[in-house]
Amino acid sequence: MRISLTASLMLSSVLFPAVAMASSPAPANATVQPVRVSTGVTAPELVAPLALSLSDGTPTLATGTVGLTIQVDEKGFVHDVKVTRPLNAYWDARVAQAVSNGHFRPATLDHQAIPMSVDLTVAVAK
Repeated sequence: MRISLTASLMLSSVLFPAVAMASSPAPANATVQPVRVSTGVTAPELVAPLALSLSDGTPTLATGTVGLTIQVDEKGFVHDVKVTRPLNAYWDARVAQAVSNGHFRPATLDHQAIPMSVDLTVAVAK
């Protein structure tokens, strides 16, 4: 109890001057620098629709969603596809294959392509 009380008393003596300095207005002759609000990051975008090939003996079409986590590299290619929310084994594998063959416009940071991990939800419908 004594330690926490002592620490809080010591911290309050440090924080009060900092709060006073932070809340004081800037001098009238000071120039204001623009503040960047955006992070400059854009997310990857799918370039073309996903192609899902169906083989003979396809089970009845399921309705639902498959959740995936993918890594899109700086060239827009997909790597490390992981199913995070499965529908069923057959459709999970089909959707994962279709997404891994897909191509994305890569994510950018300040107009430079960067790799990015993406959570993706794919709807499977009749």
